[in-house]
Amino acid sequence: MWSLSRTIAEMNTYDPALIVPVYFPAVTPGICRLVISLFIVYPLSYIHRELVHRKAKIYQLLYFLVSGVAVIYYVLGRGIIHCFLNIMLVWFIKLLFGPSRTSVVLTATVTMVYLVAGYILTTSVEVYDVVWTMPHSIHTMKLIGLIFDYKDGNTDPTELTEDQKKHAVKDFSLLELLSFCFTYTGGLTGPQIAFTRFRSFCEGTMKFDTDETGKPDSIDAALKKLYTGSIFLAAYLFGGHLFHRDTVVSPTFHDHSLLYRLFYMSGYGQLALTKYIGCWTVMEGGCMLLGISYDPSLTNKWGALQGVDIGGHFLGYSNKGFIDNFNLTTKYWFIRYLFKRTREWGKWTSMLYTYMFIILWHGVLPGYWLAFLFEIPVITAEKQLARVISHYCGAYESWRPITQTLTMTAARFARYLTLGYGIQPFILLTWQDTSHVYNGLYWGLHVVLAIWLPLFYFFIEHRLPPMPRYQKKNKVEVGDDDELKKTKEHLAEQNELKPKNGDVSGTKLKDM
Repeated sequence: MWSLSRTIAEMNTYDPALIVPVYFPAVTPGICRLVISLFIVYPLSYIHRELVHRKAKIYQLLYFLVSGVAVIYYVLGRGIIHCFLNIMLVWFIKLLFGPSRTSVVLTATVTMVYLVAGYILTTSVEVYDVVWTMPHSIHTMKLIGLIFDYKDGNTDPTELTEDQKKHAVKDFSLLELLSFCFTYTGGLTGPQIAFTRFRSFCEGTMKFDTDETGKPDSIDAALKKLYTGSIFLAAYLFGGHLFHRDTVVSPTFHDHSLLYRLFYMSGYGQLALTKYIGCWTVMEGGCMLLGISYDPSLTNKWGALQGVDIGGHFLGYSNKGFIDNFNLTTKYWFIRYLFKRTREWGKWTSMLYTYMFIILWHGVLPGYWLAFLFEIPVITAEKQLARVISHYCGAYESWRPITQTLTMTAARFARYLTLGYGIQPFILLTWQDTSHVYNGLYWGLHVVLAIWLPLFYFFIEHRLPPMPRYQKKNKVEVGDDDELKKTKEHLAEQNELKPKNGDVSGTKLKDM
């Protein structure tokens, strides 16, 4: 017994999840295991390509279930029991109430109450770490979406939209449910995969480009995503030495100059985003290698499960552009299952309901409320300012090239600062730490918005020409160049949620 304990202790000595945090303060053991689990997806997908590809459905489901459970257990340990309990609760709801509105309401209520209770019991305000609520939040979305699709599959097709018909499910087995939730291609961090896509892949009915061996011709695309994601994760790893939470919340932070505080805060906010970009990009590559992300209608045929549009994210001119290109599969889930299904309640009621769900889904700490609700005045002010600039700069045609260049340069610089400013509550989470940082910046952006918004409504708007009808409908904003619009259209098509005129931003849904 003593020798076994000593062996385990020696193994822990060489566990990267325990070694890395010693040298990189931005990383905890839980985060390190999570990152390792992302890279494990690649050998698992390669094994699937060599041994399980095109095998019978039962083997596909068992492979995804066993491998997915092993990965999540490595990251969470005994916390995985909560994932099983959550799934089984929904399975019993399905058995008892069938494809009914009651099933949908109970599934949403039970899974969200379980998730919020988990947040209350496990959330730490000192340091972010990976606990069982992470996969639980992913499973909550999967389960709610699946029960919606199950209800749609047993509803008169004339009562459904085209999108609902495409995702409708007549029935599903317990093995399918478990495999769908635990699959290593999204069981921990996403992306959100539609059940119909997962089922068609397991049944072998999904068609995709193949190489000479008959396997998905996606290796090059997957490796590019692996390299790109690794660069972002390395940037987060080493950037922790330059930008750290302890610095921005320390009392001495206010001793530095205002310019230093402003740029340090923005750098810290941008660094925090790199871990999300890195994780989603690495996982996207794993899905490509497996072949489940194929969509022939896209320019990038293997990009149906894209988590973040990196080009749109870094080349955008506004915070609205950041929202439109970030956490894409999750955002489209909210559009499909919440925003669009509650439009009959009224646009603003639907948007408020969706916002409340998004905030609770992320957590219960005040930072989430401060961050998401702050988006509304920021985006509103951006659109107002775009109208002002467009009107007054457009009056001088000969100056247009100069004014446009200056405007776009200033917009990118302002976006860097305002995004870093606005995301602080999402990172710091507590009112104490958030107010500490904002006190050091004199609540600058809040003050600017408090002055600008009433100033525009009462003194500026009536001086501007009314927005053309088509512009109101499409919400065209400064900085939306043709390439970014095309990217948004492709992303809308891949999720089968293309709104009128192909404008994704017209949903007005804002999601981190």
